[in-house]
Amino acid sequence: MLDNLYSKREITEYLKEKSIFPNKNRGQNFLCDRNIAYNIAYTVPKSYSRGELALEIGGGLGALSSMLIDIYKENLTIVEYDNALYNHLKEKFNNINIIHKDILTFDISDSDKQYDVYGNIPYNIASPIMEWLLQKSYGKWNYAVFMVQSDFAERLTAKENTENYSALTLFANFMADVKLEYNVSKEVFYPIPKVTSSIISITPKETDIDMIDIFKSVSKTLFHNRRKTIKNNFINSPYININKNCIDEILKKSDIEGNVRGETLNLDKVIKLSNILKEYID
Repeated sequence: MLDNLYSKREITEYLKEKSIFPNKNRGQNFLCDRNIAYNIAYTVPKSYSRGELALEIGGGLGALSSMLIDIYKENLTIVEYDNALYNHLKEKFNNINIIHKDILTFDISDSDKQYDVYGNIPYNIASPIMEWLLQKSYGKWNYAVFMVQSDFAERLTAKENTENYSALTLFANFMADVKLEYNVSKEVFYPIPKVTSSIISITPKETDIDMIDIFKSVSKTLFHNRRKTIKNNFINSPYININKNCIDEILKKSDIEGNVRGETLNLDKVIKLSNILKEYID
């Protein structure tokens, strides 16, 4: 059994003994710094308090899990997809609920209480996990604290008229408040990744659920071709089916110039555009 979850030497020996090979395709870089694990576990967004239940997405070797168990005890649930890591976690922590499952197919709506959600999120599934959290699990979580690659954190927190501003930025901030807490050195992982990571906190907004799909479609339309104008993207959008003759009227009602790019619109403008567009779709 791996006794010291924060020793690179012991982790290396344990992985070799168990024939566990970090999967690059799954972005498996194991956190092995006690202070970072502690800071993630004890990050609580301002004006929020801890709930009774916690969910960890991907327990890995258990560095963060160990800290979360100190806080939530048996009320922690870990969802781990990797078979070898699942078996490791079951052996390491026998007093909590560990589920062998793809998080994207996991339904947290069975509980009548909200979860505090944590995770060290691989880049290649970061966007689907955000969609799972923000939309599929809407109303079932209290707050989330994730470690993600820094460039993904920058996409979530980008401002209009910047290169990282995107449909993902708009959707994430329509559904939640996303805050960059701090950056993390790549040296705190094994194997050492090529990029730095960031800790983000996510707190849900009260959102009109009837507007979620239309807002997402509008956001994707605005960035359908980043170099094209808003009007051009609406004409050629595969995401929205409207009478093309109404586009000028919709943009005028929204106080939006059709000859500018989608990256110039802030969140409030896109919300207004979505509300007006909905009248033409219904």
